Amino acid sequence: MSDGQKDGAPQNGPGPEIVGVWPAAVWIVVGAGHYLNDPDHFAGWKGALYFVLGTGVVALVGGIASLSARRTVAGIQERLLKEVRHRRDWASWWVALGLRGLIGLGEAVLVTLLALWAVAMLG
Repeated sequence: MSDGQKDGAPQNGPGPEIVGVWPAAVWIVVGAGHYLNDPDHFAGWKGALYFVLGTGVVALVGGIASLSARRTVAGIQERLLKEVRHRRDWASWWVALGLRGLIGLGEAVLVTLLALWAVAMLG
């Protein structure tokens, strides 16, 4: 089994992909902003629930969703290259960067809305 294949499946890179934790960072930034605005709101169990439990859940779910989105963008880019350009160049790089940026912005907005909803529910 050569040509970058292992067990019949092609490999995309030198090692396994890691799950991104940036959605948890957005969650923490939103929570920290609300904490700085009203520290009493996160007193006791509310702060522990939001920051400890919520950050873990968002890191897991958001990281898996982010990984899935990155794989989807990579698949779209490969399809575009095969059907349209047949090779990688600066235009395909800009398209891939734009798609990743749009997906990242969408994920950040969804995590921010989820964090604001969680703060309102704890309120």
